[in-house]
Amino acid sequence: MNLLWKAFQFLSDKSKTAGAVCLVGMTVLTCADIVGRLFKYPIFGSVELVTFMGALAVAFALPFTHQTNGHIGVELVVRRLTVKTRLIIHIVTGLAGFALFVVVAWRMAVYGLNLKQAGEVSMNLQLPEYLIVLTVAACFIVLTFVILRGVIEAFGQLRTK
Repeated sequence: MNLLWKAFQFLSDKSKTAGAVCLVGMTVLTCADIVGRLFKYPIFGSVELVTFMGALAVAFALPFTHQTNGHIGVELVVRRLTVKTRLIIHIVTGLAGFALFVVVAWRMAVYGLNLKQAGEVSMNLQLPEYLIVLTVAACFIVLTFVILRGVIEAFGQLRTK
């Protein structure tokens, strides 16, 4: 099991890097397009590419953000509870998040395969959209394992309390 966690830790780290690359790519492409527009030479398809990179940047960042507790949370009430109660809340919300993202990943994978079968491509550059959807689904799968690991660790902490 430890090897599986290490594999998903590796994927989480690499997806963080890929998200950063997408973010930098969005910035560079947008700046280049603006400069090109000043000289009446805009970059064809830049809006499509920035949109794709934006979706990928968010999806790639999710596993690492969850792993480092980087999400915004309202903890005014939860902080005042006992450690045991906080762990129970963490387990329940983690299981709910795990179930939600399993379904989301599954449905996105189905949707991506349907897009592939239909031959759906982007409007301007004719890029296959299914690759983006399947990549986001894969990021959600990594996220589900990150969530599951957090639930298992919280359950282990609960047993020692």
